[in-house]
Amino acid sequence: MDSQIAKKLAVSLGISCYDQELITLAAKQAQFKEEIFADKDEKAASPWLYAGVYERGLSPNRSQPAEDILFQMQSEIVRKIAGREDCIIVGRCADAVLQSEDVELLRIFICAPFDWRVHHRMELNGMDEKSAVTLVRQTDKQRKRYYEYYTNHNWGKPDNYDLCVNSAHLGIDRTAALLAMHLRELSADKNSTQ
Repeated sequence: MDSQIAKKLAVSLGISCYDQELITLAAKQAQFKEEIFADKDEKAASPWLYAGVYERGLSPNRSQPAEDILFQMQSEIVRKIAGREDCIIVGRCADAVLQSEDVELLRIFICAPFDWRVHHRMELNGMDEKSAVTLVRQTDKQRKRYYEYYTNHNWGKPDNYDLCVNSAHLGIDRTAALLAMHLRELSADKNSTQ
């Protein structure tokens, strides 16, 4: 889910949104310095070249790539959070991580045409078009590789989600508002059938 939309949706629903905070929580749980994970978030480990992590702390295998350790720690945290509260979790393969958990789960995929995302990135980061094109392509490639590496599912495939939304037509604010309205209706329907 898009971070901006997720944050606005969380505020509208009065629930927490977890995104970059998951890096801090994972580093704390693994007893690592946060800097070790800073550039590893939502990246797949390379089976050919990686730096093992050899700091003191708790981890299943300290010589694993930092990306694998981060994924394992974030997955544990995502399970704990989802088990205790209604929330929004951005990325981190949360749809697959929570698939076999006993939690209510609505898997949402936010998409938009490439050109729209490039122009949005230009506005958001004050970038020129060439830099924004490179960043969007690189981000898509990285997310696809990460998701497929850790889940063995195809990234962005509609079958993996309960709801797919193209945010380009409505924009960030209206997409968040539409999702909030939909989630409130789902909650009301669920409460009325109990």
